[in-house]
Amino acid sequence: MLSLVAALTACDPAIIDHAPTSNLLDAETASLETGLGQWSAWYSTEISREATAARDGEAGLRVAVTGPYGWGVQLDNWPGFAASPGAHRVSFWARGTPGHSLVAQMRVGWRDASGEELQSEQLSSAVLSAEWVRTARELTAPPGTERVWVEVTGSEGAPGDVIDLDVLVVQALR
Repeated sequence: MLSLVAALTACDPAIIDHAPTSNLLDAETASLETGLGQWSAWYSTEISREATAARDGEAGLRVAVTGPYGWGVQLDNWPGFAASPGAHRVSFWARGTPGHSLVAQMRVGWRDASGEELQSEQLSSAVLSAEWVRTARELTAPPGTERVWVEVTGSEGAPGDVIDLDVLVVQALR
């Protein structure tokens, strides 16, 4: 036992990006408790961290639609978070402007070490209302996956519409 301890302590320190079955998105990006995390406005949106946009915890991501013909937010940490091949559970909570046909679509892109997209998959929520709805699906990252990229978009929306997002998860299943 002593030789095993000596061997382990002689190695260089390990860098742990995240626990194998934890959320691959960092805590701020997933829950927005202390800031916007890695989220950025992409097109036809203004984003903010809002206490009134929280499903769980202190705050959520408020997406205000600023133009017609769709909207989108994406990560601002190219090429994304560390990931590995295999099974993953992906989910998010969303709600939107009541009476409008808003749907949130979470696109998950699996990338190799150079940032080249290997595969992408999309989850679509039900039509959003003032009530929170959870969208979840199991996805499989292909061989060669080293990064995961996430964006949330909608093909409907008009200036003044609001979408709230919270508890966004990409979790390895091992």
